[in-house]
Amino acid sequence: MKKVSKKYMYYLSALIALFAFIILLITDYLVSLLEPSLSYKLLIFLCSAAFIGAILTIGIFTFNPVLSEAMVTLRRMLRAENLSNPLISKLSSEAPGTYHHSLNVSALAQKAAKVIGADSLLVRTAAYYHDIGKLENPTMYVENQSGLEIPTAEDADSIKNNAKAIISHVENGIKIAKTYKLPEEIIDMIGEHHGTTKALYFYGKAKEKGLKIKKTDFKYPGPIPQSKESAILMLSDCVEATTRSMSNLTSDQINDIVDKTIEERLDENQFRSSNLSEKDFEVIGTCLKENLRSIHHQRIDYKKK
Repeated sequence: MKKVSKKYMYYLSALIALFAFIILLITDYLVSLLEPSLSYKLLIFLCSAAFIGAILTIGIFTFNPVLSEAMVTLRRMLRAENLSNPLISKLSSEAPGTYHHSLNVSALAQKAAKVIGADSLLVRTAAYYHDIGKLENPTMYVENQSGLEIPTAEDADSIKNNAKAIISHVENGIKIAKTYKLPEEIIDMIGEHHGTTKALYFYGKAKEKGLKIKKTDFKYPGPIPQSKESAILMLSDCVEATTRSMSNLTSDQINDIVDKTIEERLDENQFRSSNLSEKDFEVIGTCLKENLRSIHHQRIDYKKK
């Protein structure tokens, strides 16, 4: 699908306004020749403005399919962004841990997108849905286990199968998103939010046991992030999941987690197609650190004496 840039929209809006203004001036001049009363002149002026606006709008959306498609996408995005959306409600009831993780990721990603001028609506909405593939088997994921016994089999086949099940949430998420007719930009970001990174927990287990393994058995299928918004989602997802798994985090620990995450993803070339600059990463990192500190700030222990 073609994307419409903000600059294009601004230029188009300015052109519409200019045409409307010129036509209204001509209308005003023609009406003045008839020397009508002021109220009658104003009525004609307003009716002309409404008619011209309607004609221009219909013409633009009829003869500009890119803009027309963009408006349809925007409506779909706004529907998806609503937390009462049936798919979000399903995630909330069937995978509550994943749901709360997604809300935190959304808040982090939206703020990071704003500070570099990326599309904050898109990244916020995509974050709600990035893990919907976990609906296929919610209790496979640690955030939804809540006291359930975690599989402990550590032979090569079991570890590879568990890694495969974890990795499958990306493909499953794409299928679910298409079924629910989510915007294509969101579907793309679901497929990109892990890029071609590895399922590190199981990969680490296999290496720890000295098992004979292939790296490809633990890699997500990709593709790597293809936009600034998708890269921001990847980073926000990773740092939120990492900090959520730890308690009593200090400010220095949060800083280290964010810096290490960005550095590792850069070393893995996950962001080579994202169009993010070195300055962007610096600003995004600072934003993530500030907001993670606000989430994990130390609370006063109000113990009864």
